[in-house]
Amino acid sequence: MTLNLCLDQMALRLAAPGQLVGVSYLSQDPHLSVLADRAATLAPVRDSVESILVLRPDLVILGKDTHAPLKRLLRGADVRLLELPWATSIEEAEVVIDQMAKALGREETGRHLIADMREQRTRLTWTGAPRGTAVYLEANRGTSGKGSLMDELLRLSGYRNLAAELGIGSFGRVSLETVLAAEPDLLVLDGTANKNPARATEFVGHHALLALAGTAKLASVPTRYSICAGPDNFQVMRLLAEAGR
Repeated sequence: MTLNLCLDQMALRLAAPGQLVGVSYLSQDPHLSVLADRAATLAPVRDSVESILVLRPDLVILGKDTHAPLKRLLRGADVRLLELPWATSIEEAEVVIDQMAKALGREETGRHLIADMREQRTRLTWTGAPRGTAVYLEANRGTSGKGSLMDELLRLSGYRNLAAELGIGSFGRVSLETVLAAEPDLLVLDGTANKNPARATEFVGHHALLALAGTAKLASVPTRYSICAGPDNFQVMRLLAEAGR
């Protein structure tokens, strides 16, 4: 079983039929998980030793730097653990996929998945003149700057990342006024984020941003494609390419 949304997405692709007995409950949320339908056929697992042991797993796959108390309890129950690092780039995701595939005895499946990722990256990477500046916006004025997965995807797609140029790190915040003053060529946001209006998400539907969309291009990128580094990221690149036409 896996206990991490991003590791879930990899395990759901790598595991043999019947090999995976549980995934984190987050994987059943279609807003966060591309494979929510597949995850719904498995037991949803929370971060408690009871919910894990009841499924009698031979191996629990979880993040390297998380769940320290839970790991101690599982080791005490003689449960084997595989601790994998958090992938923040496509290349790092390939390393994690390779490690997981080996642990599951699914090396060939892992090689095919990585080869497909590399083929898609080569095919979708923009090689022309720079397309302009883009800014990624999410709830609570959040954005992704230098060193983030979204920064990599924007660069591969031919855009300069406004957040990175402003000196913002992998995650930060940007004011509406800053976005408007910068006049980016592309706005990237989850068009469904304000489907159920809340104070946290009202920023992405602000009328001033909508007015800017009259001169800037708009890419609606569902969060589930960019929340984890891995095969789903190429859908982000497709959506960015489509918006840039």
